[in-house]
Amino acid sequence: MSGQKNKGKKNERIDKWMIYFLQGIAKLTQKLNQKYEVYKNKGAYLNARQKQLKAYIDKKQPVKVSDIALYFKSIQLSTLKKDLQYLRQEQAIEMIGKGKGSIYLSKVKE
Repeated sequence: MSGQKNKGKKNERIDKWMIYFLQGIAKLTQKLNQKYEVYKNKGAYLNARQKQLKAYIDKKQPVKVSDIALYFKSIQLSTLKKDLQYLRQEQAIEMIGKGKGSIYLSKVKE
């Protein structure tokens, strides 16, 4: 409130408002970091479809995208590719090769 007293005047001072604002950002950053640590330690969140895909790869590895598409006929290829990318990002599976010749394997937990 004290920062608003002289708004638009020569003796306007926004230093107190800036400190308040920056303290708010610092608190928010701390809370976000705490939440991030909790989620990071829990591991990846997999939806039901991704869990099925992971289980299929665990059982049938090594598999190609074409094998996966044949097994999961009701799921669009673009969705399968996004799920595979997410599983790779979360280090649940690994990809060997590039392009159509790529194969997918379960990630060995250390």
